[in-house]
Amino acid sequence: MERDFSEISDRDRSVRLVERDAKMAEVGFGAGVLTMESASRVRTLDPWQAATWLVEGDPARPRWESLPLMAAYVELLQAGYPGNAVRFAAPDPELRLDLAAVNEDGQVLVLGVARAEALELSKLVALVSTFESHGARGPRGGLPGREAQQLAHQLRATRAPYVWLLAAGTRRVYRVRYGRTIKLTPAQALPTAAELWPFGFDGPTPRVSVVAPESVAG
Repeated sequence: MERDFSEISDRDRSVRLVERDAKMAEVGFGAGVLTMESASRVRTLDPWQAATWLVEGDPARPRWESLPLMAAYVELLQAGYPGNAVRFAAPDPELRLDLAAVNEDGQVLVLGVARAEALELSKLVALVSTFESHGARGPRGGLPGREAQQLAHQLRATRAPYVWLLAAGTRRVYRVRYGRTIKLTPAQALPTAAELWPFGFDGPTPRVSVVAPESVAG
C-alpha cells in the first residue's frame, strides 16, 4: 500500500482485538463468504456492498470495528440467515448501514451496528433515546452524541424491530419500540431465520427500503 502502518498499542490488543472474532472471520474467508479485493478491502456475498476498508488514514491504522462486523456477518450465515437477505456495508443512499437482515422487499428486520469496543455500544444505548423524532437525523461533525443521533435516524428510517450492537467480543440484541423517542429493550437472542422468513427467502438481494419521513414522525 506504500503507507506506513501506525503502532498498535497494548490496549488495542487487549480491548479491540478479540481472538473469537478473528477466528470467525477466518472461517468466513475459508468458506469463501469473505474475500479480499485488495490488500485492505474486503468483499462479502452482498452484491450491493460499498467498498469496505480494513485500514484508514496515513499512516494506516486498523478500522477496528471491521473485525466484529465481519465476524457477525459470518455468524448470521451460520445461524441460517439467507445469504441474499443479509446486507453488508450498505452504501450512502441506504443510510450507510453496517449490517442488515432484510425481507424480500428490502425492509430491515435486524439492524447491525458495529463499533470498535463495548464502551461505545453503551454510549449508543444511553443516548439514542434522547433524540426525538423531529430531530433524528444526525448532524455532521464531531458533536456530542452524533453517532447515537445517527443511529436514531437509521432506526426511524428503516423501522427495524431489532438492533444488534456489535463490538470486539460483544454482541447485544435489543427490541426497538418507536414513539416520540426510541426505546431499546434487551432481548435474549436474535430472532431465528424461521421467525424472520417463515416461508423462506426467494429472490435476489434487495436494496434497503427506507420509510418516508412523514411516516416516522412518531
